[in-house]
Parts: sequence; C-alpha cells; structure tokens
Amino acid sequence: MSCIFGMVFDAIFCDKRKIFFNLCSFYFNVMAKKDNYPTWTESAERLILYADIMGFKNRVLLTDHEELRKQLTEFKNTFNKQSKPFLKNDYLRFVQFSDSILIVTQGADEKMLNIIAKAGVKLMQISSELGFPVKGVIAKGKFTFDEENQLYFGQPLVDAYLLHEEIKYYGIAIHHSAEALAKAYEGKLFSNKPIYISKGKVMHYHLCWNMLGKLLEEKDNTEQCLKWLELIAETVSGEPRLYIDHTREIFENERETSGTD
Repeated sequence: MSCIFGMVFDAIFCDKRKIFFNLCSFYFNVMAKKDNYPTWTESAERLILYADIMGFKNRVLLTDHEELRKQLTEFKNTFNKQSKPFLKNDYLRFVQFSDSILIVTQGADEKMLNIIAKAGVKLMQISSELGFPVKGVIAKGKFTFDEENQLYFGQPLVDAYLLHEEIKYYGIAIHHSAEALAKAYEGKLFSNKPIYISKGKVMHYHLCWNMLGKLLEEKDNTEQCLKWLELIAETVSGEPRLYIDHTREIFENERETSGTD
C-alpha cells in the first residue's frame, strides 16, 4: 500500500513540477513579447558569442582527470555565479560543452549587444584568472537555441567559429555581421584597433575586456589582466607565447586610445 501511495505521490509531484516549468516558460515568453523580442522557442535573429578554451587538448593529456574536472567545475560555477545579473528577464542563455562555450541573446539590438559584451568581459576575466585562456567571436544572424532538444545551430555560429579559428590573441573579436551594432559602443566596450589573425595584423572591432573592472565599471584594468597573462605564460612555451605577446600589445593600444598611462 505504501508503495502504491508513493507512486501516486510521485506522479502528482511530477505533474505539478511540469505545470510549474510550463508556467515559467509561459511567463518568460510573455515578458519577451512585451519587449518585442522573440521567444526562445523561435528561430530568430540573435547575437551569439562562441568561445574556446585554448590549449585544452594538452591540458587533458597532462592533467590528472579528477583535478581537471575540479578546475572546470570551479570555472563553470564561478562564471554561473557572476553571470546572474545578465540572466535577469531571461535575455541571455548559455551552454558549455567540453572546451567550447556558447552564449546567446534573446534578440539582436544594441541592448542585447551590451548584455552579451559584458558577459564576454566576465568570461575573459574569470577564465584568465583561473588559468583558462580564451578566445572568441560575437556574431549576429538567425539562430536556434532549443535547450529542450539540445539543438544549437545557425549561420552566426558558423561565422563565429571560422573567424575564431583565425584569431591569434586572447580576446573576443566582432564578426562583421555585428559590426554596425558595435559602432554604437566604440570607445567604451569596443575598439576598432589592430588585432592579430593568422596572416598578421588587421583593423578589427573587438571587445576591450581590459578596460572594465571586476564590477564592469569603466576602469583601466590592464595591470590586473597583465598579471593573469604572466601566470598563463608560466604554463606554456612556443607558439602560445605569441598569443600572450599579441594580447599584451593590444592591451597597450587600448590604453593609448583611452589616454591612460
């Protein structure tokens, strides 16, 4: 009898839980429509940030499995905790699979760019502080973010991945599909100064992640970022050092632009 009661209770509980999640989904969809943003169930114009943890293969080969699991868990938990402000109103969602991180916004306007850019700054700060150097790209276009079926695809992901493959520094570049939006924040969140790609230097909009403090206030945070780079430099040799040198140079260019010594 107790077993049957337990089964009935579980069934009722599961139904209530399903109703609760359906109500939450309905609420967020209604709120989205109030702001004239598409719901998450729609394939729509969105901004995406694709980022990749550098040197992950070597880290897997050279680090004890359980130790690496511990490090990745700390990284993910720290990012989740510090990203809570960006998750308000369900404007932004993200997912991590292995060494790849995907952050997606509900819409594709200046407000959404501001949110995803600041999430990108936190991603760069946290990953660098924990010794996980990252490079990535923000792109814009029609995208499907279907968590229920774990379907994440669209042109901006392809665009972001291909440009990310060319980048030769630790940072986040802006794909030309999102460049028009980035111009509204030039000199604050973004800069159109030279960055390094596979074939050399090129003028390219990119995120000024060294020019915001830990609270995302406008602040020259270069010295702290350089300290994180020094710690990363102690763990790599050869080609990865080019990334570090390139990143240092880009930091200094941002300082000059802002007029900070």
